Amino acid sequence: MLRRKHAFGASPSRQQWAWHVQAPRACPHVQIASARQASGIQLSLWDDSLTLADLRGQLDAAVANEDYVSAARIRDTLQQRQTDAKLAIEDANTRFYDAFRSGDVKQMDAVWGHGEHIQVVHPGAACIAGRSLVMESWKAILKGVRPNAFKISLEDVRVFALSDTQGVVTCVEVVDADDSRGR
Repeated sequence: MLRRKHAFGASPSRQQWAWHVQAPRACPHVQIASARQASGIQLSLWDDSLTLADLRGQLDAAVANEDYVSAARIRDTLQQRQTDAKLAIEDANTRFYDAFRSGDVKQMDAVWGHGEHIQVVHPGAACIAGRSLVMESWKAILKGVRPNAFKISLEDVRVFALSDTQGVVTCVEVVDADDSRGR
């Protein structure tokens, strides 16, 4: 799921974007789990059914019980899963901008989630909700655009993993669309 949000910057020519990305459930930590099992880390810590919030709660409980060996294992697991989620979010952001730069509606369609929960806010427009309406908006934006016409660079990119499956990317999007350039 990608949701595009516009946050007004200090001047009308500067636009900041916030991307809410839903990372895929199949993260590298699942593959690492079997390797970790041999080293003594409890496999349950690597179970996808445990959220980052669950792990934080387990970490707090282990520290409160002065079980520092378990706390260290949970801390390491928590850090690894946050890294995995951040990498998945960065990948989703890269795939989105690759699709945007290409100007290809089919490629853009492939990066968006399915369902009524997805949303986009294009510059100067209201929120558009639901997959069909979001994709209609992208078809209108990309209609008649020659392949690779958009030159897009990103500034001040920040990635935040909110959970195993959700995160936020904020950035300044600098777009050169042939004869018009803007931020």
